[in-house]
Amino acid sequence: MSRRKLRVLLQLLVVLIILVFWARVVWRNWDQVAAFQWRISWLALSLSMVMLVLQAVLLATIWWRILWVMGERLPWWQGIALWLQAQLARYLPGGVWDVAARVVIGRQIGVSGRRMSASVSLEMGLQVLSASVFLILALALRLERPPTAYVVLAALAVLGSLVALIPPVFTRLLNLGLRLLRQPPLTLQLTYRTILAFFGARLVGHFLLGAGFVLFVSGLGAVSWSAAPLVASAYVGAWLIGFLAVFVPTGIGVREGALAVLLGSQFPFAAISTIALGYRIAIALRDLLVAFFGNWLSRRASRARSGDRPERVGLAE
Repeated sequence: MSRRKLRVLLQLLVVLIILVFWARVVWRNWDQVAAFQWRISWLALSLSMVMLVLQAVLLATIWWRILWVMGERLPWWQGIALWLQAQLARYLPGGVWDVAARVVIGRQIGVSGRRMSASVSLEMGLQVLSASVFLILALALRLERPPTAYVVLAALAVLGSLVALIPPVFTRLLNLGLRLLRQPPLTLQLTYRTILAFFGARLVGHFLLGAGFVLFVSGLGAVSWSAAPLVASAYVGAWLIGFLAVFVPTGIGVREGALAVLLGSQFPFAAISTIALGYRIAIALRDLLVAFFGNWLSRRASRARSGDRPERVGLAE
C-alpha cells in the first residue's frame, strides 16, 4: 500500500473515530439538546447564508488579487471562478486537494505553477494570522475581564499584527510554516502597504464567517446579542484550531469541540456542538452553490484570457 493511500485511510479512520465520539457525547447529553430553546427563523438562516456567500466571493477576490500582484493578470471573474470551483475538493481526504485543484485548473488556463504555489502559501499565512486575532479576542472575552483589559489586549494584538506583517518578519514566519509542511521557501517582494491591505481584507472575511455563525445560531434558538462578539470570535478561533489540525479533513470534529470549549459558559456542550455541525453543513451547501457559480463563470470567461504574458512584479526568482 502506498504512503498516500495509507494516509487517506488513517484520516478516514480519525474522522470516523471523531464522529463516533461526538455522536456518543450528544447522545449521552441529549437532555441538553432537548432543553435548548429551539426556534426557527428563516430570515436569520437566510442572512447567514448570504454572509457565507459574500465571504466566499471576498476570499476568492483576495486570492485573485494576490495572484495579480505576483504577475498573473487574470481577469477578476476568471480568478474567482477558479477559486470557487476548487473549493469542493477540500472535502476529499488528504487536506490538500483544493490546492491541487487550483493548480490543475490554473494550468489549463496558463497560470504559472510557481506563482500558484506562492499565492496559496501567502493566502494560508494571512488567514492563519488574521484568524489568530479572533482567537485571542475569544479567549479574552471568555475570561470576562473589565473593559479596560480588552482595550489593552486589543492594542497588543494590533501591535503584534503590525509587527508580524513587516515584510521580512512575515516572510520569515511564512517560510517557517512552509518548512513545517515540508514545502520550499518563498522570497516575496511585496510592500508593507500591500500586505496590510491583504490582512485587512482577510479580517473582513473572518468577520463575515463569524457574523454568519451568529445569525445561524439566532436562526435556531435565542441568543443574547451582547454575547455576539464572543460567539463570532469563538467560531473563527475554533475554525483556526480545526484548520491547523491537518490530520483531519476540514477539521471535522476538532472545530466543533474547540467551539464547545470556547463557548462553554454560554451554551450547553451538546447543543452548541449540534449547532456547529449544522453550520458546517450550511458551509458545505455554500461551497456547492459557489462551485456551480464558478463553473458558470468559467464557461462564460473561457475566451476572456489574453495570450499576452505580463512581466512578473511580485515574486522574486
